[in-house]
Amino acid sequence: MAGLIYGFLLYRKSGPWGPRVNKLLFVLRAIAVAGIAALLVSPILRQIRNYTEDPTLVFAVDNSRSVAEVVDSIALKQFNDKLRGLAADLQGEYNIEYRDFTSEPQNSVPGRIDYGAQSSNIHGLLNDVQRDYEGRNLGGVVLISDGIYNEGMSPTFSDHHFRIHAVGIGDTVPKSDLSIVSLLYNKISYEGNRFPLVAQLTHVGFAGETVNVSVVSDGNTIARQLLQLGADNQVSDVKFLIEANKNGYQRYQVLLERKQGEFTYTNNVQQAYVEVIEGKQQIALIAPAPHPDIKAIRSAIESNANYSIDQYILSMDNDLGKLSGSTNKYDLIIYHQIPDNRGAADRFIQKFQQQKVPTLTILGPQTNVRQFNQTSQVLAIDAVPNEYDKVTAVFNQDFTSFKLSDALQQSLDDFPPINTPFGRISMRGKADVLLYQKVGNIVTSKPLIAVSTNEDVKNGVVLGDGLWKWKLMDYAENGNNEAFNELVGKLVQYLSSKEDKRKFKAYPVKNEFLSNEKIVFDTEVYNDLYERVYGNKIDLAITNAEGETTNYSFVTNENNTRYTISGIPEGVYQYNASTLLGDQREAVKGQFLVKELQLETINLTADFDLLRRLAHRSGGEFVLSGQIDRLLQGIKVQKAPGIIHTQEKYLPFIHLKWLFFFLLGLLTIEWFIRKHSGSY
Repeated sequence: MAGLIYGFLLYRKSGPWGPRVNKLLFVLRAIAVAGIAALLVSPILRQIRNYTEDPTLVFAVDNSRSVAEVVDSIALKQFNDKLRGLAADLQGEYNIEYRDFTSEPQNSVPGRIDYGAQSSNIHGLLNDVQRDYEGRNLGGVVLISDGIYNEGMSPTFSDHHFRIHAVGIGDTVPKSDLSIVSLLYNKISYEGNRFPLVAQLTHVGFAGETVNVSVVSDGNTIARQLLQLGADNQVSDVKFLIEANKNGYQRYQVLLERKQGEFTYTNNVQQAYVEVIEGKQQIALIAPAPHPDIKAIRSAIESNANYSIDQYILSMDNDLGKLSGSTNKYDLIIYHQIPDNRGAADRFIQKFQQQKVPTLTILGPQTNVRQFNQTSQVLAIDAVPNEYDKVTAVFNQDFTSFKLSDALQQSLDDFPPINTPFGRISMRGKADVLLYQKVGNIVTSKPLIAVSTNEDVKNGVVLGDGLWKWKLMDYAENGNNEAFNELVGKLVQYLSSKEDKRKFKAYPVKNEFLSNEKIVFDTEVYNDLYERVYGNKIDLAITNAEGETTNYSFVTNENNTRYTISGIPEGVYQYNASTLLGDQREAVKGQFLVKELQLETINLTADFDLLRRLAHRSGGEFVLSGQIDRLLQGIKVQKAPGIIHTQEKYLPFIHLKWLFFFLLGLLTIEWFIRKHSGSY
């Protein structure tokens, strides 16, 4: 109506043009005004779009070492060419994607496949495909494998919602072979101790024969045993007792004698890496008299092999004499109800204070509170004599020096109450609260366990005895003492550890890497105020066991303080890092270990039966590596259809660009006709 009225008012009288032109101008103006008026009410366009998603075919290749050990390189190259040909023939009908155990997904089969993966997790590979293609058009998976897996669960245990075509590569005939299945040993030993090393061996085709098993360190044979082999595939244990006589990471090679007729010798050797450390941290527990807490604390500390504890009960003359004559340098002193009212430990307290040994003090009825207040660096107690509170523990969520596990924090609610001195508590210096006291249902601001650091010496206080009840309750509730051991262990570890005040630190993010992992170093650089600084040039030298050194250099920045190195082979490595701070060069050094899994050479007999079951259950087809052409025909016959996706949109008319140009065109034509006819 707006368009008609506007056109009528403008062209009700003819201009210098004829009636036909007048009618045309009326129509052009009426349509243009009607369109503009319609846009003012914001009409909505319902738009439906359909598009087709073509199916994707994933080539999942088992690129593990077990394939390369059995199939020669020429045959593998020929098979790879056939694989690329199969992908090329299917390219027009499918989107092609390639995956293996080690690399990122690719949109085509690569020209060269590196069969160097150190483990086989077929279940994980298929699960990754299923997860990534959830809700997408997955036409199927072509699984190229020998059927051997040594990580994850069996791939036949899961239901895969896509068709799997399996291509068997490898040899199903068992080979005559001797192999080391695994090595069992402690990863940590103490210098001067002896540790057990157990080699588990198996064989095929050498029943009744004898074989030498030896252990080699630094090129010298340090142990040897003669083993008589049993039936095929029987696992035999050979036990050694090795002396740890040098600290640091030590490599021990276990060698299995080579026999004539073995298929491969690569599985006749395995490496054991043991970290030999100089000694345990020494802890002394001193108490005026026997108490159940002492046994509970001692058992928690002894559950960690890194600690050695000496116990001194001062009411026993033998223990008192031992402590008086002791020359041990302790990393932590635990005082149970000391200083006591009899003053039996006064001279020892003074001695350890002068040596600046960290302490953990546990208060109790025998504690001399006045003397405790004079010596404590953590807190002071204005206690009411012979008055006690029964309290439970609550973790301080603002405590940042270390964390307690969620399981332990929940267990604290179940631990029974213990007795603490009743009175006012004053914190000293930079003391921090680990556990607060809870009286009934009220969480107080009083500490139950607190720690502090004064002149680089750490001290802790437990304001109550009866911790043995927590140990018993932990076992009653959970069937173990893990929660109680964690609480005591972390507290002891924190107090006994030394503060690292170096201005330059460089270290690998972990001590052990696999040979297919990248070696990552992190760095920290501080100024004189111990503020973090960046932009320093770091020189890094890495030396292998043969004495060969490789040098690297990098510059830190605020967004990245790490440096990554790839391609480092198996072995024990020394590193030395340095940087210039002012006019002084700061340096650090250390060790790290690179090792191989050695899983792929244990079993080299292909399992095509697993691949057949996997293909049959999913509706796919199993073929041997030489029958790829047959697989091509089967995939084409069973071609997966495309999926039509519908997308519905509600689009305001004002967003349609063509409508703008249409209205502009109408007005332009009208203007041109009026001008051409001699008007304005």
